[in-house]
Amino acid sequence: MQVEIEGSSEISGVTESVSGHGVLLYADSLINLGTGVEIVLVPKPEPAARKIQLIYAGKVLRSELLATGRFAVAAACERCVAVKAEETHLEQAPEKDPQ
Repeated sequence: MQVEIEGSSEISGVTESVSGHGVLLYADSLINLGTGVEIVLVPKPEPAARKIQLIYAGKVLRSELLATGRFAVAAACERCVAVKAEETHLEQAPEKDPQ
């Protein structure tokens, strides 16, 4: 998961829970309350499934330092969730030259 912070940087994190209303995640960096964020989730697909990205845009409602040194960040979804399908290309092994 990646989090793009309004007018700033991008950080990585791990989601705890996801719904249509928001996301709870763990990050190594503090994200201040009220900060606009765009959260890009990339679920692990089944082997035959197409890859997708779930994109949440919203604001941080809570950011709390945990005993582990990571931050628990809760963000509300302010815009509809967008789903993007990525093109997948199967790589084929190169053909061997008959000799």
